[in-house]
Amino acid sequence: MKRSTTMLMAALILPGIYSLFGPYNWAWAGSLGLFILLAACYWLSIKYHSSRKLFISIQVGIAAVIGALYSPWNLVLGFYPAMVAGIFLSQKSLRVFTGLASVSFAASVFFYYELQQQEWQFYWVPLVITVLFLPFVVKIYHRSMIMNQELKVANEEITYLIKNEERQRISRDLHDSVGHTLSLITLKSELMERLIREHPEEAIEEANAIQEISRSVLLQVRQLISDMQSVDIEEELEHAEDVFSWADIAFHRKIDCAFEEIPPITRNIFGMCLRECITNVLKHSGAKTCTVTLHGNGREYILIIEDDGKGMSLHNGDQKDFGSGIVGMKERLLLIGGTLHIDSPEGTDVTITVPKMG
Repeated sequence: MKRSTTMLMAALILPGIYSLFGPYNWAWAGSLGLFILLAACYWLSIKYHSSRKLFISIQVGIAAVIGALYSPWNLVLGFYPAMVAGIFLSQKSLRVFTGLASVSFAASVFFYYELQQQEWQFYWVPLVITVLFLPFVVKIYHRSMIMNQELKVANEEITYLIKNEERQRISRDLHDSVGHTLSLITLKSELMERLIREHPEEAIEEANAIQEISRSVLLQVRQLISDMQSVDIEEELEHAEDVFSWADIAFHRKIDCAFEEIPPITRNIFGMCLRECITNVLKHSGAKTCTVTLHGNGREYILIIEDDGKGMSLHNGDQKDFGSGIVGMKERLLLIGGTLHIDSPEGTDVTITVPKMG
């Protein structure tokens, strides 16, 4: 708040310096005094919420008086109450401000030309129109700044939730896979201990089995470490191209939007979902071709993964080929308001839709 107040007060510097120049006479003294009064009301309207409307109205009156006494050009001083009104007042109060300023400035111009018997000129019209519309422009800009800040905070919260969800998923994986495997090693070790004296050959077989299980645990841990690394849709597409080439599966990708325009959070979740889908195409589908399409419209980003494999059961609700992958993808997408749709007429089509955040 202090920084905003300082920036608003800085707008007084140039007019303040200009008002110090002569000619030094009573007219100059009056103009300087009115400007100082306006500057004081400007500061008070920023600082004190309860009296803000009063001080804004006084500023409008002072700008009108200076315009009437000296020149309609001085109505540019209406910039100051317009700024404060645009930032702090409600939409309804802005309309009241516009009405007050319109009447005050019209009276100021009338007094200057008629009562002082000046020849009518209209160079001031664009200036007054600008001042009258300025509060609405400032209001829109100020709202956009607030929304961007709120969006930034929301994105940070989503990032935190994604990290937390990934920790929970890794914890589940450790418990479900690595934990069970280590329990199996313990059981086989106990069995080997009992067999080693009376049945050494069976004990050797159990030792070999423990070695195989240990290697399996090592692979599982490496996979978990790999999953903990940051995932990006662009990198996953390049990875998919490599692995499908090795698996002799034709891979096509259709990208109709720039990766840079997609928010990092959306790219990360798209990448994790794509990795899950690619894994299942390789393991379960028996496909010969896989196509990945990524495009966006005015409201959302859409990622589609299609393959011509054997498809999957959609009617009994188990979708067992995907294991817990579908649940994991839905949990991640839920964090950013995304949806997952799976269709399996011939092969499998996975459609992931994520709304745009901005």
